[in-house]
Amino acid sequence: MSGPSQGWFRVRQAREEDIPQVMEVNYKSLPENYWYGFFKFILDNWPKAFLVAEAEGRVIGYAMSRVESVSDPVLRGLENELEGGAPEARPAGGGIRDRLRGLFSRRASPGRVGHLVSIAVLEEYRGRGVGSALLSETIRSLRDHYGVESIYLEVRVSNERAIRLYEKFGFRKVRIIKKYYMDGEDAYVMVLRFGQSDATS
Repeated sequence: MSGPSQGWFRVRQAREEDIPQVMEVNYKSLPENYWYGFFKFILDNWPKAFLVAEAEGRVIGYAMSRVESVSDPVLRGLENELEGGAPEARPAGGGIRDRLRGLFSRRASPGRVGHLVSIAVLEEYRGRGVGSALLSETIRSLRDHYGVESIYLEVRVSNERAIRLYEKFGFRKVRIIKKYYMDGEDAYVMVLRFGQSDATS
């Protein structure tokens, strides 16, 4: 699979031989690092959701995702803990109908969701559209190839640049996970639910 070309770089599906370069991007760009076997596991199971950005034969960025079966209504984009319930489904004033809807959503059968596990671009290539291209292709691939109903991710609460990018594509903050990262920083969980704010359609 070959994705969009921006003239000086292109986005394509990752191959096993890309993993060492992906690991280098991960190590140089993020404090959260993964071992070879984890990258290989994602690639083997969800190959169309593991993308790299390439320039002059070099991997300069990547985005890897997996598909999960999830009952949690927050990760499915049905509720927002930061707004108190399911704002997209709540009539003005709330009431018994609203409470019943929330009860049934929690007991509903699991939904198929995408999880953007990691995305990174080498520092010298940031601010040039690489991250946006990777994110756009990730959304398209998870929606079109894997049929997910939503995509979620975790992001540091201090990473305003990344948060702005995700919001540009329609992701919304729905939860805070306290001390999610090894250094003790909290994470926002952000969700894009298709059919509501799908910026790629």
